[in-house]
Amino acid sequence: MGNKKLIKTILMEYLNENDKTINDFYHENGINPDELSYLGSGDFGEAYSIGDDGRVLKKTSSKNEFNLAKQMEGKDIPVLNSLAKIYKTDIINGQMLIILEELEENSRIEDLYYELQNYLDEQGLPIQYLDYLDTDEIQISDELQSFMDDLDDIIRAYRYLGVDASDIRPENMGYSKDGKLKAFDVDDKKR
Repeated sequence: MGNKKLIKTILMEYLNENDKTINDFYHENGINPDELSYLGSGDFGEAYSIGDDGRVLKKTSSKNEFNLAKQMEGKDIPVLNSLAKIYKTDIINGQMLIILEELEENSRIEDLYYELQNYLDEQGLPIQYLDYLDTDEIQISDELQSFMDDLDDIIRAYRYLGVDASDIRPENMGYSKDGKLKAFDVDDKKR
């Protein structure tokens, strides 16, 4: 009987913890819902700027994205520095929520990405195999080289997380306040 009572107690504690409302979540994380500003939406959710504190609230329907964010939450591991920092993950009434670092999107990312993509296409390589690009006969600008180095760090971070089919696209990247290119829409397209 003792084990059944323990299991019941643990289940009740879990259920009580998950009675949290969205307002409780906002309060716990210092979010004023009236100050949320819509940033955009993607394949699996939508994102809102939380305000001037450099954070974004993402509502996602992708279990993979949520689980990867949960895996990265609060971690300060150097290899993950090329992905947006994950401050908090939670599920409220079935809604998967992620609070992450806000990155500045820039049209130059798209320009550099497609310039690089042309070189990769010429050699039959996907972006995930950037490190196999033969650059001996290509004139690469310093700006593109810096972009490639940052992109290589992003690819390495995806591999560290065990992601095979990373969703590396210009619309999923931005610059941190210190000028580092990072990915902010971390998902595995194969799952």
